[in-house]
Amino acid sequence: MQRDSIFMLAVVMACFAAPLYFDLALCIAGNLFKARKPRAGVSRAIRLAVVVPAHDEETMIVRTVRSLKASDPSTAIYVVAHNCSDGTARAAAEVGARVVELNDRKQRGKGAALRHGFAAALAGGADAFLVVDADSVVSSNLIWATRLMLEQGADACQCRYELEAGEADAGRAHPLARLRSLAFRGMNVLRARGRAGFGFSTGLFGNGFALTAATLERAPFNANSIAEDVEYHTKLVHAGLPVYWVGNAFVYAHSPASGRAQATQEARWEGGRIGVASRATGRLGSALLKGKWRALETLADVWSLPLSRGIIALLLTLALAVHWLQVFALVCGAITLLYVLLAAMLGNEPGRDLSALALAPVYLTWKVLITPLVLRQSRSRAEWARTKREAPQL
Repeated sequence: MQRDSIFMLAVVMACFAAPLYFDLALCIAGNLFKARKPRAGVSRAIRLAVVVPAHDEETMIVRTVRSLKASDPSTAIYVVAHNCSDGTARAAAEVGARVVELNDRKQRGKGAALRHGFAAALAGGADAFLVVDADSVVSSNLIWATRLMLEQGADACQCRYELEAGEADAGRAHPLARLRSLAFRGMNVLRARGRAGFGFSTGLFGNGFALTAATLERAPFNANSIAEDVEYHTKLVHAGLPVYWVGNAFVYAHSPASGRAQATQEARWEGGRIGVASRATGRLGSALLKGKWRALETLADVWSLPLSRGIIALLLTLALAVHWLQVFALVCGAITLLYVLLAAMLGNEPGRDLSALALAPVYLTWKVLITPLVLRQSRSRAEWARTKREAPQL
């Protein structure tokens, strides 16, 4: 009886970890190939606008708008001041953004702000929309590179999205912050590049992505969950509209200032993904049955544990006296090691990033401690809660 129980536990542990490590292995291999481009022979003029959803971002919005204007002064920037209680709208208007105010407590999620911004930009003559968060700065070629990808025929695209450079590049970042940046790069850069290499849909990460008006007609942006980017990506895959990778243009997000703010933000990300996974499985399964085989990778992605939790699962499997499970854990451990090394190599200071792994046990313990918060967030409404951050230097 005890052996049967151990065997069933081993099967459950393997099932939990398998989607993550299948996806990681696939994405690692995909990095050996160049990103797939849109179909050849398509060329069209694109009238691109930038949509910036903002909730109480008075301290950040000026820097963001200035960064976008430096990328292309002629592109219209629509800042959606969504249920703001501060001076976000005024600050954005003062630096030249077109401000769209949305004051409706019944529309609380970021998805509502994006729909409002898309509608305003469309009414202003745009036929494509680049989404940039209100706490971000962008590379000087972001708007040009995004427009080029759309003009070449992409229905949707995602630019390289990382946590903000600065202290990390100067070598002054706390090792835990550097460790988080490394995890972020693996999720949003290495895995995206790998999918693009195999011709899968890259994915949407909520910041630095673009859509055409025609895409929104075929797949309306009616995502209302906390993880609205993941939710909408599953709808694009179901509709047969892949997201293309723009790896030479960057969006940098400002990091949370405190441990509590970071815990809240990560819990929202993880909890939101759990909620989306449970709702999107049927949609992605339907796409597979219709012959859209690329939906398999998206299905594995939405059901993947965060890497930190995957590592915790592997450590637990080693305590079970099941030979095949221990072999499985060792193989997955090798995949994890290669994944982390490649993610570090994609950064500016791989040596410093790898040295931060010394604090991995602390980070894993912290992940275990915030698990109850993650589970609560998985059942939460899509209310937009601003993450506390220190104001940057303008």
